[in-house]
Amino acid sequence: MAGLSGSPKAAQLNGSDVSLVAFARRACGLADCLEHSTPESGSPAVALVINRAGFIADVVVNEDAWELRERVGASHEGHLIEGDLLMPGFVDIHTHGLGGADDATGYWKNPDFTQKHLASVGTTSFLASLVFPDDGMKTVNEILSCLVPRIGSLGHGAVLEGIHAEGPYVKDLGAMPEGGTLMTVDELDAWIDSLPPATVRMMTISPSVEAQCNYQHMKCLLKHSILPALGHDRSASEKAILGALQCCPGKQLHITHLYNVTGFHHRLPSLVNFGIAEKFPNLPEYKGLLPPTVELIGDLAHVHPLTIQSTLASRSCRNVAFISDAISAPLPGSKTAYAGRQLHVGEDGTTVKLLGTDTLAGSCATLLTTFKNLVSVIGASEEDASTMLSTTPARIVGLDDIGRIQKGCRADFVLLNDNYDLQYTVIGGKAAFSRREQLP
Repeated sequence: MAGLSGSPKAAQLNGSDVSLVAFARRACGLADCLEHSTPESGSPAVALVINRAGFIADVVVNEDAWELRERVGASHEGHLIEGDLLMPGFVDIHTHGLGGADDATGYWKNPDFTQKHLASVGTTSFLASLVFPDDGMKTVNEILSCLVPRIGSLGHGAVLEGIHAEGPYVKDLGAMPEGGTLMTVDELDAWIDSLPPATVRMMTISPSVEAQCNYQHMKCLLKHSILPALGHDRSASEKAILGALQCCPGKQLHITHLYNVTGFHHRLPSLVNFGIAEKFPNLPEYKGLLPPTVELIGDLAHVHPLTIQSTLASRSCRNVAFISDAISAPLPGSKTAYAGRQLHVGEDGTTVKLLGTDTLAGSCATLLTTFKNLVSVIGASEEDASTMLSTTPARIVGLDDIGRIQKGCRADFVLLNDNYDLQYTVIGGKAAFSRREQLP
């Protein structure tokens, strides 16, 4: 792209280090460019300059973005892609995979299946959620042997950023399989030590369980910089939850799939009460504590749209992440084994239940579908929806170089048209999905 010169902004494109320029008429997640957007003008046009290492080398806005688009297109040098809306790629911090094995507990033994599919629906990074079947950690350790070499690795589709352990220290299983004997604190510590650093980024843990052992497992997680996510506890008391939060005053914990397998009471606060509070009351027992971040399943079935609206009216989008909690591809009527039971995908292709029951086991909805739901049904702005699907989840689990459009960040983003149809998924500066290549 050495021929792209002639203005101060264009001068930054000189040389051979530029591999891609992406242009859109508007954008979300512009971390360094908010001053260019006003309520009157709306989001600015944007052009991203991507270097060959796969990072964002520059973010060009407004007239300079249009000028760059014209020059790159006219020069026929390099590679220009464009769409109507550019956003950070979606970050899913709670997904159990989409298939690739005969039993859902073994999906992550074949990560390629899910990673490629996620890229085709706009998800660029994810945590692999693991459950703990009653087999003495055999399944978990087999899965980890497949996943650990993939963590942070590009070129497989969506990037596996680490593990979300959904258990084993949970009180109410919901649809999860029965577990076996729990690891002691020493065994948990040794298990984490046996893994590379930052393998496990988050673990769902029940306050009711932890209160019985003085929060020793939570303290072990915090020692290893693993985020405790409070959840799977319908009867967690105010005292038990406060005890959990007091393990790390001044630090935000997290709540796993708010409203699902959690409780609420107007006089006896439980996890939902804590999850819908943007600030805590001025009471001695709450002093120095921060309200947890929360995640919501956005398929509009696990949580009713009215409840989602109420939640977003009380919580900042900086504290809310939307997740898929996926456990199957959206194949209406299909069945899958799950730890000795059967899962059944509903006829709408959105939810998964334990066969023959009304117990929800997970979702089939993608984060792209959730984005559309948030904008068209919930009434969220594109910017807020993008924040809750990319920026906030990345921040919650400590992924500092993704989830926003900023110079120096990894070039993970999506381009949509005005109907919110996915046009491109770019991961590490390379197109992992292109609608043009899917057309007959």
